[in-house]
Amino acid sequence: MSVNRKYWFTTVLLSLFIIISGCAKTHIAKEKEQKTGSIVVESNNTNSSYTEEKDNANGSYNEDTSNINNHSPNKSTQEDETLSSTNEIDKTGQLYEDDGIAQSDKTNEADGEAESDKTSEEDGIDKSDETKDTDGADVTSNNQSHLLVINGLVRVQDVDPNILVELRYATEDNFTGKIVYPNEVCVLRESTAKKLANANKDLMEMGYKLKVWDAYRPVYVQRIFYEIVPDSRFVANPDKGGSKHNRGTAVDVTLVDMEGNELEMPSGFDDFTGKGSRSNKDISENAKRNVEILTNVMIKNGFTTISTEWWHYNDSDSDKYNIIDVDLDKFLDDDELAIQTLPYVDTLVSMADTIGNSRQVILVAGDNHQQNKAKLYAYEKYDDTWQKAFEPMDAVVGLNGLTNNKVEGDKKSPVGVFSIYRCFGRYENPGTKLSYTQFNEDEYWVDDMKSEFYNTYQKGPVEQRWDSAEDLYAIGDPYKYFIVIEYNTENPIVGKGSAIFLHIWKGEDSHTAGCTAISEENLMKIIKWLDPSSQPLIIQFHADDVHSIHQVDNHAVHNHKVKSIT
Repeated sequence: MSVNRKYWFTTVLLSLFIIISGCAKTHIAKEKEQKTGSIVVESNNTNSSYTEEKDNANGSYNEDTSNINNHSPNKSTQEDETLSSTNEIDKTGQLYEDDGIAQSDKTNEADGEAESDKTSEEDGIDKSDETKDTDGADVTSNNQSHLLVINGLVRVQDVDPNILVELRYATEDNFTGKIVYPNEVCVLRESTAKKLANANKDLMEMGYKLKVWDAYRPVYVQRIFYEIVPDSRFVANPDKGGSKHNRGTAVDVTLVDMEGNELEMPSGFDDFTGKGSRSNKDISENAKRNVEILTNVMIKNGFTTISTEWWHYNDSDSDKYNIIDVDLDKFLDDDELAIQTLPYVDTLVSMADTIGNSRQVILVAGDNHQQNKAKLYAYEKYDDTWQKAFEPMDAVVGLNGLTNNKVEGDKKSPVGVFSIYRCFGRYENPGTKLSYTQFNEDEYWVDDMKSEFYNTYQKGPVEQRWDSAEDLYAIGDPYKYFIVIEYNTENPIVGKGSAIFLHIWKGEDSHTAGCTAISEENLMKIIKWLDPSSQPLIIQFHADDVHSIHQVDNHAVHNHKVKSIT
């Protein structure tokens, strides 16, 4: 075979080998790809199956856990402990559980229905119809029973008009001696009010009725009480859980007959001497019988007692609710609100810059028709709201009325804004917190315009230091006690008036020479109420011209800055 022929044959064989090898590699690659693809698919299917089984397992576990929690006997106990220990003020009145979720937002585990969408079978209120008033309070209109529900509270007499209401803290007849509620609105949690109505129904069948002395109590009032009586046996500490009254689930009640006459009980209301204790055995058989009737009926209808006060009852469900802060004026209709509007409060608001930090103000409004007559109003500021401390008082002023430009001897009382920090009297301190001076004979208030002691308090002997002065002791009953109206007392201007006091009148038909006077009973209320830490002021003006306050001869008006009391 020639060389060329051998070369050609070799080339053909080599080419065939290459072609066959290439086909074999392609087949192997395809076969390998198919095998690899099968493995990936199987692997994916395996993972998918595993994941699904794992989710199902978790779902079953969660469901089982949920069922276990639903039937746990400890859950409600833990929630109650959490609720009873809370010190937070709940502005909305909603019930919060230990997981921080509002009860109205939680899903009802029994039937899967949200509480907020459920219609209450007990009172017919559709919770989903709740609306917000202008400042965010929850307001519900109960069309079925015509109840006004605000943040869970209702007026007690809307639930049962047969229950008598005499809120003691809306009057001066209480242990503080002053008015602390802005109005006589008696409200409770709706469920508590219905329990109370059931108790009253039982009592009426026996020939009795309930009278309510206190129900829902705003938090600021609780603070006032605790400052006066810092004893948790009688007044709950507002910083340590407060009172059930602050939750709207406590009532102070007594028993009356069908004509509304109070029956004999172990003690009066708010008796802190121990006579009101349930362990007090020094009571008559009649009082014992009456309190037992009241107690048995209240307990039967879902209330509990406390040991120190026979009149106090807590709703047994109190710990389900938080402390709540509600403006009682919201429960008044327009006519009631108009009646409750406090005279001249808008004046106090408009004079905010002049009044400054004062939280106690006495207003003396001169009568428009009888110039020596006036009306005295005492207001106290709680938080940012002015409220009356006492009912309006009759007063008398100077024989010739009020004036913007007081001068010595004109028998007129000065218009203006004056501070109050001194009190004088013939006897020992009657209980005032003001700086108190007990005077004796030979003590004076100088009105001699030629004396360097003009319009000052001085002790004798006179020794020609003045020719004219008021003999404080000799004047007698009108000066038994008096408060100095600080008019023209700091760097006094001679001739602009002197010895301007708030003192005891000689009678409602009397007049003064320039002072303001009220009854002894009312003066004692004012004296004991005033507190220098509240920077008290007295504002005198013509009732028909409030703006006259700003037209005063300022040279004669004492700058009403607070004096330090030593």
